[in-house]
Amino acid sequence: MSSYPRHLDCLHREICIGGVSYQTEPHNLLTYFEQFGSINHYSFSSPSGGGYVFITYENVESVNRCMVNRPHRVDGRYLHVKRAIPYTAEYPQEHIELSRDIMIISDFLDIDDDFLKELREYFSSYGTIYACKYCHEANFDYFLVEFADYDQVDRVILDKPHYFNQQELQLMKYIATNKTLMNIKYSLEETSTVVKDAIDVDDDQKFLKFELNFKESLAEKQNDYISEIDLRNEIHRLQNVLKRMNDDFINERKKLEDNCCEQLKKLNEDADKLNRLQQDLEQGNSISYENEITFEFLEYRKLLCEHEALKHENELLHEQYLTAELENFELTSYYEQILAEEKAKTAQYEVEYTRKLECLYADGTSPLPPAIPDDDD
Repeated sequence: MSSYPRHLDCLHREICIGGVSYQTEPHNLLTYFEQFGSINHYSFSSPSGGGYVFITYENVESVNRCMVNRPHRVDGRYLHVKRAIPYTAEYPQEHIELSRDIMIISDFLDIDDDFLKELREYFSSYGTIYACKYCHEANFDYFLVEFADYDQVDRVILDKPHYFNQQELQLMKYIATNKTLMNIKYSLEETSTVVKDAIDVDDDQKFLKFELNFKESLAEKQNDYISEIDLRNEIHRLQNVLKRMNDDFINERKKLEDNCCEQLKKLNEDADKLNRLQQDLEQGNSISYENEITFEFLEYRKLLCEHEALKHENELLHEQYLTAELENFELTSYYEQILAEEKAKTAQYEVEYTRKLECLYADGTSPLPPAIPDDDD
């Protein structure tokens, strides 16, 4: 495994990883992605790690396993993983933006339900398709194929060119940049026979405004004679205008990139801080509790102390109750024992009393002895 500058010979075997924390060690990141297959090469957009990472596997199966097992999470952060798509000047934003749909420019004459069904069957080999329909834009017509996952669209783009009914398909991702590009392209084909070598997608509005102003100036001077020197001066002026526009665009884009980098860095720092606080709470770190304690937590601790005090008081009362019950039981047993003994003595006295009376009055001359009173009497 080695680090390298990117090349196009690794097509279909390379993935792009975004959202990597600057605190993530490169070894940990590579170890995580090695579970899907052997890694040939890798490169980090930042020397210290983090940012964007490009990884090239030994085979396409490893890339497929990696994409199937999404989402990926390393050091508590979810990563944005996609297949690496090479940059093309024709569609300059496709290697960056994600989409679950593709747009196919319509150059076919006979379009019916059977045609759409066959087109859908052609792309069904890439996975689940939600819809395949015919659509219309301001300056062109196209077919929209809606997939279930953006990874299917990336595979379609990587497998270009595609041929359908012996005709090469002009297909691209269904993103706002490509729609704007196609509208400009086909509007220029309808209104002018002049072929433009390239169109700056990001400055399309400025370019159209410049073109309209230029045509108006030409219309005003159509009856005037334009010398070769005037044409050269006009070309030189236009070149300067385009250069200034390009410089302004580069400066604005750099400002936006710097601003986005700062915001992403701040968000990453906030996320890392949140993760550390969460870990401190899970580990019961006393310092973190003292620094991050809240009013609700204090109330909870107060109620918990009161609960413990009441619980302890309840336990003491319960012990006193058990002690009283035990004493009562012992007294009851003692009195029952004394009562039984007294009853036994009383019965014995009664027997002796009866026996003596019988002996005294055995001759029958004496009157009958008085009866022994009952307890009720």
